[in-house]
Amino acid sequence: MTAALALLMGGMVVGVHGHRTLLWLADRRIDPTVLLTGWLLSTVGLVVSAVATISLLALPADEHPASGIFGLAGGCWTAISSGNVPGWREAFAALGVVGSAAILFRLGWAVRARLRRRRERAPHLEQLRLLAAGSSPADPLWVRDNRPLAMSIGGRPGLIVMSDSLRHQLTPAAVAATLEHERAHLRGRHHALIAVVEVLAAALPIVPLLRAAPSVIKDLVELAADAEAARRCGPAAVREALGRLSGHPAPALGLGMAGRLTQTRLSRLSADRVGDHRAMRLAGCAVVALAALLLPGAAGWLTLNVVGCVVT
Repeated sequence: MTAALALLMGGMVVGVHGHRTLLWLADRRIDPTVLLTGWLLSTVGLVVSAVATISLLALPADEHPASGIFGLAGGCWTAISSGNVPGWREAFAALGVVGSAAILFRLGWAVRARLRRRRERAPHLEQLRLLAAGSSPADPLWVRDNRPLAMSIGGRPGLIVMSDSLRHQLTPAAVAATLEHERAHLRGRHHALIAVVEVLAAALPIVPLLRAAPSVIKDLVELAADAEAARRCGPAAVREALGRLSGHPAPALGLGMAGRLTQTRLSRLSADRVGDHRAMRLAGCAVVALAALLLPGAAGWLTLNVVGCVVT
């Protein structure tokens, strides 16, 4: 019971204040891939830990077959039905069952709404995929449009759409950088990452960490794709492409290159050194992953000890 309560308290602390730490790290110009790892593990881990806490409480605490949370919740219902006041353990168990059911219901509702919106866009996406049939997912579908346009569409297979006007408005190096930027979105499964955090935010918007995640993740995937394109084509080519594409409406069907944090991205491309820091990136991801796993438990343990000291 103590371990489950600590996990529950730690999850509450991370849900309310966890985004502040991640935003502080973002201000320190941490590698965007490392930050993506931290945000994704924190958001998904928060929801999983809440469900895990209920499962832990559901395990029998002793040899009595009804000592788990569901048995206690049944005792709460029996007490109320008979006109008696249930004990605190039974009431706590009943609240736990109701809370877990509410979380699962909200998640199901958010997933269903997401799938409905996806079905509404399916005819448009199918037309684009038919036009791109026979070509590699890494090769772009060139469309006739006077506006500079570049976007990637997630799914199986992924799709990159670029307007033929880019060939006339950008240098070959900048066109190549634009293509690498969109390829980075597909390789990094950025569309799926955004979909996950958007579902969690829609399901549980009351949690500050989940509510802040979609906007931050959308910014981070653009920074990560910029960094990948700069490593392959050079920062100057990425700056040229970003400067030319900015100021135009963002595509509604996928991830466009421009439209978010343009000035910040241009500044980072001017200041950051281009290089393959794969070892440092892996080490940073490992540290962030470990922190995301241990922080809820540590925060809960600390909170319980502080409360215990105050009470005693």
